Amino acid sequence: MSSTTVSTFVAAGLLAALCGCTSESGDPPPNYVPPAGGSTSAGGGGAGGGGAGGGAGGVAPQGGTGGVAPQGGTGGGGGNAGGAAGTAGTGGDGGGAGAGDITAVRPTMGCTMAPPVDLEQGNFTERHMEVSGTKDPDSTDTNIDGPWTMDRQYFVRLPNGYDNTKAYPMILQGPGCGGDGRAVYPLGDIADQVIKVGFTPPDPGIVGHVEAPGGGCFDDKEGDDSVDWPFYEAVWDLLASELCFDQNRVFASGNSSGAWWGNELACKYAGDPNYPMRGIGVNTGGLPTDPTRVPTCNNNPFSGMWIHETNDGTNPFTGNKVAIARAMSVNGCTIGTNYDDTSFENYPIGGGNPDDTCRKIQGCPDLFPLVVCELPGNGHGSHDNVANPGFSTFFASHFAQ
Repeated sequence: MSSTTVSTFVAAGLLAALCGCTSESGDPPPNYVPPAGGSTSAGGGGAGGGGAGGGAGGVAPQGGTGGVAPQGGTGGGGGNAGGAAGTAGTGGDGGGAGAGDITAVRPTMGCTMAPPVDLEQGNFTERHMEVSGTKDPDSTDTNIDGPWTMDRQYFVRLPNGYDNTKAYPMILQGPGCGGDGRAVYPLGDIADQVIKVGFTPPDPGIVGHVEAPGGGCFDDKEGDDSVDWPFYEAVWDLLASELCFDQNRVFASGNSSGAWWGNELACKYAGDPNYPMRGIGVNTGGLPTDPTRVPTCNNNPFSGMWIHETNDGTNPFTGNKVAIARAMSVNGCTIGTNYDDTSFENYPIGGGNPDDTCRKIQGCPDLFPLVVCELPGNGHGSHDNVANPGFSTFFASHFAQ
């Protein structure tokens, strides 16, 4: 499929993103680690059918779509100057180029920079960015069959007491269909320990979603042609030039369509040398398997937490079971190969929930835990009472490792 290009305009910080400028003193921030170099090449595609697309869900985030999961891998390229060389993939199974110890803090060039004047502490600030790219004429998009340019909206929340010498974890959040970047989980227990970025789905009048046209969903189930990938990369590049965050602790959280987006981000960007995704926490959603709808994924491990009602009729639990099985495989879990044949231990999340509401899959690496909260019922809600304490607990467990 055709590659995408990005053009951004958000005045503050853009010059630094383009010219490679460092701090105001001209020196990199303490402990700065440059991104590892290297490109990735596609592995083989996985086969499978699409799932059901879907309607609106929950209260804070809402909406949704459907689909189903996994496939090949990518090989890592060599490192940039100062970076370590990656290991080449063999038969589509290679890992991506590494950036050193994943437990170490990896500050961005934005550390020591004064934060942009438009950003507030404790509140979301609305921003816009122009993004461009090209979709393959054979993509599933019903509106775009070539070059595209569109305005994208996102929101940034700095923690109260933001310190530009501290590399914060960063959580990227996606709402369901029809929501904007503020209609996301508040994650109150950790909100002032992280930088939060809320992504708004693309304009449904421009993007023709294959299953929910006009629904205001993320451009999921669109493989590598999704308009969300260049947007993700452009936001990352800009914020890395403006703000102090830890590149080894970037997570995604989403509900419904935002959960499909989160699953696909992990599949495509886990361990990426330039835009690494450490882990995800998603409610409902799933992962496509149709090779025309799943993005090129790598075989790098990641952490994951999934919340889903057993008989959700909008986004069937089978979609997330596919995502879980793929995560178990790339993480090298040793007990079973999927959700239905593995073993669990209770994973208490607090918030008044019983200790067995969520369960951790046994036999997986401690650095990349996988947790599943299967809830009784047949609804497609946002499950705020589980998601807020659950995702907060899960993400916080990575802050010191």
